[in-house]
Amino acid sequence: MFCYSVKTLNDLSPVQTTTLSDEVANRLRNAIRTGEFPLGSRLVERDLAERLGVSRIPVREAIQQLVEEGLVEKTPHRGTFVHSPTRSEIEEISSLRVLLECFVIERVIARWRSEHEMRLRQIVGTMRRAAGENEMQRLFEQDYLFHNALWEIADHLLLLEVVSGLRARINRFLGEATALLPESERQSHIDSHDKLVDIIKTGDVEIAKTEITNHVLGAKRRILTYCDFPDSPLL
Repeated sequence: MFCYSVKTLNDLSPVQTTTLSDEVANRLRNAIRTGEFPLGSRLVERDLAERLGVSRIPVREAIQQLVEEGLVEKTPHRGTFVHSPTRSEIEEISSLRVLLECFVIERVIARWRSEHEMRLRQIVGTMRRAAGENEMQRLFEQDYLFHNALWEIADHLLLLEVVSGLRARINRFLGEATALLPESERQSHIDSHDKLVDIIKTGDVEIAKTEITNHVLGAKRRILTYCDFPDSPLL
């Protein structure tokens, strides 16, 4: 049996909420999402470490995080590359998202409170202002915040990890597709968020699950319509 003195505990440094490798991973993740690192581009540890002003160790750890998320792939004897998903992969991700988001909606309805509506409506309001000011990046970021809010309301840590990871795999395409939407479709897309909140408020789980399914499949259609996938045949 081991005994630890108070002095030993006092000597411990405070727990860090993020590590250097986490910060590097966030920087690389954002660079992939915004297109600074195009799909299929090679990531070289040494070059990234120099650009970010860090050693190669946190870069290596960050890249491994992105590999596990499906954003980056390592090819033996060739190197590390930004993953370029096929149309088939987009279909697979979307079908899995439907299942998980329906589970999210079930839990959201079971935990729904008035302050949740206020939070979601504020996000949709910001989406409308961003669209009106033609700030497509801000619109996309608020879209993500809306869904992240639903995941948090669902209050299921493993579910949050999995569903957000799936969304991360297609974030780049969602951003591009949103920016290319005609204005009328863009407004309909924003309106769909308000509609989802309206349905959640009624407490009707089945109708809410149908609406979130339509929402996810709508995202898939936007991606397949407005984004190019030269590495695979059309469906």
